[in-house]
Amino acid sequence: MVVVHGMGEQLPLETLNRFVGSALPKVGGKRLYYSRPALITKSFEARRHLAFRRTEGGRLVHGQVEFFEYHWSYLMTGNRLADLLPTLRRLLIRRPTTVPAGLRVIWWITWALVVLLVGTLVAFLATGVQISEFTLNGILGALLGQSVLVAVLLAMIKKLGGQITDSFVDVVRYLDRSPRSYETRRAIRAGMVELLRSLQDDGRYSRIIVVAHSLGAFIAHDGLTSLWAETSGMYGGNPQQSADGKPSPLPGLTQLEAAAAAVLTHPLDGLDERQRRELDDYQAQQFSLWKGVRAQGNPWLVTDLITLGTPMCFADLLYTRNRAEFDRLVARGEIAQDPPVTSSRTVEATTSGEPSYGRSRGGRTVLTSGASFAVTRWTNLYFPAEKGWFGDWFGGPLRPLFGQGIRDVAVEGNLPGRRTPGLAHGRYFEYPDQTQPTDIATLLRQALHLDLETELVPLLDAPHPDPSTKSTL
Repeated sequence: MVVVHGMGEQLPLETLNRFVGSALPKVGGKRLYYSRPALITKSFEARRHLAFRRTEGGRLVHGQVEFFEYHWSYLMTGNRLADLLPTLRRLLIRRPTTVPAGLRVIWWITWALVVLLVGTLVAFLATGVQISEFTLNGILGALLGQSVLVAVLLAMIKKLGGQITDSFVDVVRYLDRSPRSYETRRAIRAGMVELLRSLQDDGRYSRIIVVAHSLGAFIAHDGLTSLWAETSGMYGGNPQQSADGKPSPLPGLTQLEAAAAAVLTHPLDGLDERQRRELDDYQAQQFSLWKGVRAQGNPWLVTDLITLGTPMCFADLLYTRNRAEFDRLVARGEIAQDPPVTSSRTVEATTSGEPSYGRSRGGRTVLTSGASFAVTRWTNLYFPAEKGWFGDWFGGPLRPLFGQGIRDVAVEGNLPGRRTPGLAHGRYFEYPDQTQPTDIATLLRQALHLDLETELVPLLDAPHPDPSTKSTL
């Protein structure tokens, strides 16, 4: 399992240690996992956590679950508060009704500050103050008449600016396509791809699950789609020739395309019982098709992407200027969706027709380079922003932008903590021992598809693993 941390200057293993508490249940009052060197990451600071598992009959097996962290924040250096201004300007010029609920509070606060500053300027000019005297120190000194208070306020402003620079600017810079940010984004994405490729080529793992919080979800999405572009056409062995001379079929592809056609008719929210069953079937077909791809000889191991509280729900405002530009990138295949855009759709097409994700190669049918989410299930968990104030301001549903194949799950438990204005964004791994059906720990464990409640065993009771052991990441 690969965990990708979110925005901010995170310390190595900080997110991984918090995540494991939420992912693993307690056994006998303790969580049974172990910390070992993570040599495959080529990082001196990295560690891997591992837990051993049982089979259904209670028989001990060599299999194990391993947890890695992709730590990228050391690559995001040189942030400046000014990097936030272009995105903030695009947000401010929108009407309040078009601002996403999670960003509405920031919209109002920013406009209030703008009005306050303009009003202060007008008031000073009206009293005869010269423009040359209109400085921050001058304004605060005139208003307060106390140099000590001025110093305190300046320190507070500096600290707030530093926090914004160390966190929110990360999102803006990673999504910025200007030359200043391109090198940083390329290095972060390359590191994600290298880690996944190393785990995939190692030979000890049966499948990989990627869990990403906040900005980490953008990074995970980029890494998965980039690696899939390298992997999609790979196969092994000789194909079984069809009697009619057509390429040998890919097991599970027809069923997946039929399931995709059903979910593409779903609304973007508010699914009824039938539609929920169709979404369940679609994700089951994704897993079946993944098995078919593996049987064909493709090395792809990523079966699941799980995102938590990600600003990807604002991608049309952060990554592009508007929804129309975002949709054009989707049509060109630059942004991957779930279900994938059909391979028969051209860039200028207004309709995509029936889902089609296969192409002929080497006498067989393989998936297209844009079909990463034909074989990777996507679950998105978030603390809903209620009344534009309570909850996570920076996370939300992804189906409206990234496709009806995503399982969006609004966390309704973990009260009152998940309703903390703004701060809820950093609390997804803060409730490991709250395990009601609607709590984040329960929903996260369900999304992992590992059945760890019944399978965890102590290291002393487990057979000693050997290099040929197959593990789940």
